[in-house]
Amino acid sequence: MPDSDPPKLAVIVIGHRAPARIVEAVTSLLGQNTPLEIVVVNSGGGEARALLAAAGLEVPVIEVSRTLFVGAARNVGIAATQAPFVGFLADDCLACPGWAETRLRRHLAGDRAVASAIVNSHPRNLIACAAHLVTFMRRLPGLPADQALRYGVSFDRRLFDEYGLFDEMIPIAEDTEFLKRLPQVLQPVWEPGVRTVHRNETRLLGLLADQYVRGYRRGDYLAASTRNTPFRFFRDTFRDRRQVRKLAKVGLSGPDLTFAMRSMPVVWLALLVKSVGVYAGARNRGKANWRQKNDH
Repeated sequence: MPDSDPPKLAVIVIGHRAPARIVEAVTSLLGQNTPLEIVVVNSGGGEARALLAAAGLEVPVIEVSRTLFVGAARNVGIAATQAPFVGFLADDCLACPGWAETRLRRHLAGDRAVASAIVNSHPRNLIACAAHLVTFMRRLPGLPADQALRYGVSFDRRLFDEYGLFDEMIPIAEDTEFLKRLPQVLQPVWEPGVRTVHRNETRLLGLLADQYVRGYRRGDYLAASTRNTPFRFFRDTFRDRRQVRKLAKVGLSGPDLTFAMRSMPVVWLALLVKSVGVYAGARNRGKANWRQKNDH
């Protein structure tokens, strides 16, 4: 591609409080073999621009002093870029080699939304293996399309003109909410050749704390959007223990699968803690709704 040709893929790096790891996230994009329009959107304070400049990385940075939910950060980045296709990368993730090229190949072939797989940052650490399976068991790279969840999506920019931008007011699942607006024919295609590294917890206490927080947020979201009891949400979440081993055997292979199997006792413990978090988040949301009703 000639240097004068503008990039066809914009990537918005979403940062919160300018963590040091954002340098590696941006570096992984600059190392792609495809020209990219990269914009960093950092909210909640910190000096992402100075941090990146100190590492010798010169990319556009938008600093927002208040904390933005991810949907709002996505929208800021969409407005600040021009490339016909738009992808996103969280500050705790890295783009694997071929991440951009494979996305673009699918988009240029006509796919308007392209979903990606997640790989483990520490595949020989049992705690990280457990963290990875609990959080991303349905985005393992070896899964067939009918078993994979379609997230980590890049989009044809025109979809935002046709179906609106991301919801800026919800703390999680802004991508789920957006995808629900798309007709079936425009749902993301599964492309496991696009792989993102997620930095997983490597310490047991860190894993359990992270899963509780994730569970709490999910419980709050479920209680706000679905009519069910907190115990039902707990039960449905913990039921994943029946699927995780099967999904790992399909989605992983070789040493990665061996270590994943060894991590199963930790997986069950983490799922239990996550389920307790789901229950607490749903229960507290229910209490808040009850108080609000009775206050009027």
